[in-house]
Amino acid sequence: MKIYTVNECRIEVELAAAEAEALGVSYASLDWGDADTRRALWSLLGMVRARGAELCLSGRLLIEAGLLPDGLRLCFTSLPPRTGGSVASLVKEEVSVLRCATRGDLLAAAACLPQVSLTAYTRGDTWYLLAEGACDPLALSRAAEFGEPVKPRGAYIRPVLEEYCSRAPLE
Repeated sequence: MKIYTVNECRIEVELAAAEAEALGVSYASLDWGDADTRRALWSLLGMVRARGAELCLSGRLLIEAGLLPDGLRLCFTSLPPRTGGSVASLVKEEVSVLRCATRGDLLAAAACLPQVSLTAYTRGDTWYLLAEGACDPLALSRAAEFGEPVKPRGAYIRPVLEEYCSRAPLE
């Protein structure tokens, strides 16, 4: 387990696949409505505190989850209190990204996926197609004929594309 204290209101935890399995969680099974998920995440926060990382819980708790190549990344953020509603919420980033060699490949891949959730990026001679939400696996495999799926190194790939690439039109 790797723990990164960003500040007193945010802690990021990286779990290897075996560690996540030992806790009884996986990216697919994370659901705040499930009592087992809640127990596992509160248990994880207890282990994080036991290792000396403190999170100032003064109101609500936002939990963000993302996949790593061999594990799971969980970000815990303390938010100000609000009236009503849940004390905690869980957000998963669900995107698929294809790296294409040409603009033509990018457009062909885009034709295989729902148009409403697509964003194109370019960097030099490389093109990226980001599909938001959980894509239909069959449509994604058809689109992958025109590009190589990108496995994010960190939990969130969208900020990397926004920072290092330029948006491109899908026309």
